[in-house]
Amino acid sequence: MKNKTIFKREATFKNRINPPIPPIPLKTGERIRLDGVVDQYSQLYLKHGWSLLCSNNDVFANHYEQGLEDEFMLSIAGDESPLSYVQAAICYHHLLEYSHNKTDVISQAIIDDDYVRQLDLLGKWKLKKVNRSFNPIFFYDSFMHPAVIFFTYHVEGLEVIQKHVHRFDVGGSYKLRTLRRTWATVS
Repeated sequence: MKNKTIFKREATFKNRINPPIPPIPLKTGERIRLDGVVDQYSQLYLKHGWSLLCSNNDVFANHYEQGLEDEFMLSIAGDESPLSYVQAAICYHHLLEYSHNKTDVISQAIIDDDYVRQLDLLGKWKLKKVNRSFNPIFFYDSFMHPAVIFFTYHVEGLEVIQKHVHRFDVGGSYKLRTLRRTWATVS
């Protein structure tokens, strides 16, 4: 792990106020633009000539000359700072909310050490003392891929903590691969 940067959960929140983003479509044939989703993150922007679209419960990028691209994260760029990669990981999940590949990752579910302490003080933290940090982190892996790890806490039904790993392509691309696994459950 090189150049490790530790964040608070607030770093995963949208941090720009823009016109409202479109609601998740109810009609499957409806085509809507999702550019406003990216605009809500200060360190991210769409590359020149690209737009994000949702149609038939699928998200894709559209370039005015090259056409459609299924890997919609290829249309997103940023300043390549650690914060931009954290925001790109969250933006990825936010965009998937418009597809049939919805995830349960929302900023409010992401935890950090301070949030765990607050839950513990309120008697809502059912796990015993954990000897690890839950703060979101950014780092470069051994192959120099930017990577982001964060944990989410879900209390619907069985209480679950999930670990989310996001590994970005080398060279400033925000295309990523994700891995999710259950880290702990409380019954």
